[in-house]
Amino acid sequence: MFKKSWIVQNHGNDSEAIKVILSSDVDYSLLQDLKNASSLVEAPNTDKKPDIEILKKTFINIEEIKERNVKIVAAYRSGYSQHMIVLASYELLSFNE
Repeated sequence: MFKKSWIVQNHGNDSEAIKVILSSDVDYSLLQDLKNASSLVEAPNTDKKPDIEILKKTFINIEEIKERNVKIVAAYRSGYSQHMIVLASYELLSFNE
């Protein structure tokens, strides 16, 4: 689960080093600097808007809740926001849960 995390990639099985990192005090001024710096990083594809009509077609003719849930997860993993998924699927999905 955490194999791709920074801490595991940099410290592997060194449980003492991981313990020190996780129990260290947080320097909130440094944390704010990191937050500010991360907002300055250019995000790729910011001009690309998800097509809600394509997303709506994903939810046509779904008959079971399990199938709906699989489609929702796939849409989210494809980059659609939860808000877009709700907008695209709300009228098409009418399950009585």
